[in-house]
Amino acid sequence: MVRIVRVVGERGKEVGSILWRCVYSFSLTLLCSAGLAFIPQGSESLRLVSDPGWTFPIFIFAVASWSTAAWYSARLTLGRVFDGTSLLDRTDTPFVNAIRMWLPRFLGIVPASVLSIQFQRLGEPVLALACFLTAFAMGVFVVKRRAWFASRFRGFEGETTAIRFESLQQRTVLTVSLAILLTFILLSAVWIWPVEVTRYITAPALLCFAFASWILFGDLVLTYYFKQARLPSMAALPLLLFVVFSLWNDNHQVKLLPTSAGDPPVIRRQIDNHLDAWLQTRVDSGALVAGRPFPLFVVAAEGGGIRAAYWTGMVLARLQDDSGARFGRHLFALSGVSGGSLGIGAYAGLVADAGSGGLAGAPCAGGARDGAYQTCMRKVLQRDFLSPTLGYALYPDMLQRFLPFAIPAADRARAMEAAWAQGWESATGSERFGRRFDQLWAADPAMNVPSLLLNATLVDGGNRIIASDLVIDGSFPDAYDALDPVLDLRQMSLATAVHNSARFSYISPAGTVSACREGKALVACAPGRERAPWGRIIDGGYFENSGVESVRDLLFAMRPALARWRERGYDIDPAVIVISNSPDAIAPRDKQDPAGARMDTTFLSELLAPPLGLFNTRIARATFAVTAEKRDMAVILPAGPTRFLWFGMPTKTHTPLGWALAGPTFRGIDTLLEPPYDNRRPFDVVLKSLPPP
Repeated sequence: MVRIVRVVGERGKEVGSILWRCVYSFSLTLLCSAGLAFIPQGSESLRLVSDPGWTFPIFIFAVASWSTAAWYSARLTLGRVFDGTSLLDRTDTPFVNAIRMWLPRFLGIVPASVLSIQFQRLGEPVLALACFLTAFAMGVFVVKRRAWFASRFRGFEGETTAIRFESLQQRTVLTVSLAILLTFILLSAVWIWPVEVTRYITAPALLCFAFASWILFGDLVLTYYFKQARLPSMAALPLLLFVVFSLWNDNHQVKLLPTSAGDPPVIRRQIDNHLDAWLQTRVDSGALVAGRPFPLFVVAAEGGGIRAAYWTGMVLARLQDDSGARFGRHLFALSGVSGGSLGIGAYAGLVADAGSGGLAGAPCAGGARDGAYQTCMRKVLQRDFLSPTLGYALYPDMLQRFLPFAIPAADRARAMEAAWAQGWESATGSERFGRRFDQLWAADPAMNVPSLLLNATLVDGGNRIIASDLVIDGSFPDAYDALDPVLDLRQMSLATAVHNSARFSYISPAGTVSACREGKALVACAPGRERAPWGRIIDGGYFENSGVESVRDLLFAMRPALARWRERGYDIDPAVIVISNSPDAIAPRDKQDPAGARMDTTFLSELLAPPLGLFNTRIARATFAVTAEKRDMAVILPAGPTRFLWFGMPTKTHTPLGWALAGPTFRGIDTLLEPPYDNRRPFDVVLKSLPPP
């Protein structure tokens, strides 16, 4: 028994020494392959390469590069015998030499093999076959290359194998140097043209290229080069730099537009005054008549990445098209969280373009089959917003993490906002998403552009911070006004305002907000005033994911004005529309049924229970907010069948949270917009409640 324990211990030390020597190729290959296969967002991103064009050939090349880097780096770091007393350098047993030979070969075929299985699971047999052939070709190459190319390595005298060697050939050094140079070329291309480059090099390919780069740099520079110089391995250096330099290299300051002397004043409106003005325009147009019911809609759009954005945008666009734009004239405000904020922002932008006459001539409106709003919404949102952001995260912003100073231009948040702004401009021909946020309501005398409540969360405190044309005052308890004069956010674009509500970890970073100071006191911002960091903004879903909480506060703030108008004989009928993209969700009930509860796996419960509980409360808080809103509507007006309307999605449209969906997934969501409708998609109820034109 003692002998067995001793042998196992010796083998364990040998294996540990081997794995540490090639820690980058071993860990990044296995962990990243598992991530693409088992993390839902990774699986959904793989669908992006199924579209026609160059995306899949480039992806296969990226997989081959990753596989080659894993095999090559492991072979060189394990085969080289360095001076010193390292266990691996001193050991020349059959067991260790077998691992030296076969571990690099195994790592070389893992990526393509795992991806082949995953594509088969995703129902893509052609892509699965291509990955299988890549794995097979890689396996044959690493086994037969010596016979094919007659490679020779200078081994130890008397050795019969070339597994161990004392120096690199010159062509090996040139190959590694060229690979690292190509990495920096790709970094520069993504940095300069994030949207253009990622049209072809999509998120999965970027990941594979990045894994290859990290493996080569980690194993061959931080390990091989330093040990060759008779220095300790620097494999752990990136982690140390990441931690230490985080004190100084925050480059995630919220992006602001440049100021000029001719900038118009910021549009801010008190709720009471704005509601009075909004209703008066309806009276003047003849839409609001005393004694005739007049529906007034307020919308809450749930978060959920591009799934939420697309579903929200398409529901609103369908209502607008099918009503002949009458729905928008009864829509007072929209409250959004995360992807829901992108959906309501896109809808409000289309309404603003329609009001200025730009929508009719927009590129997206040409040849519209089912309405200009729906056609344009598709062309705006059916895009890959993940790849530009991920490209920045893997290259410029990743480099930033290891530097002791901040480079704002490397902020990956800018890539997301640029993708939205360019996507909007490409579809509509206007620059609305790149303009100042409050200018969305400029030149809108008919007040057809609804108010927006874009909900974000403050990291330091956990409170809501809301960007809106409405003044966020005491009517919104414990919430900050993002456009408060002392905060330096009034120059942010519409894309930035939406993104502040949609900064979901870890694709989007927390945005740093500055405030203006004189000494220790906060003062209204103006040119020349001192700015200092004030707080960090993250996704609104951390506070409450439905957007209903802000709707509830808004409706209570509207009560006095509505009461005055009812006293004048106007029958204004408020209704709340909740657009939920949580698959198979239904409008919550007052009491939970124990039969509907579930208990997830107890695997690693000690570790996973706290984060799972925190994540699930994100959904539970949204459910509670909706339930409380249904209750509170009865305080404003008697309950009615059209007082609270829920637009939900069935399970078959379930997709993971993220910023990219494949074409078939978008088309699956589109089918939910086709009649016949059920009680989870009450389009007919909304349309029938509108008065005739």
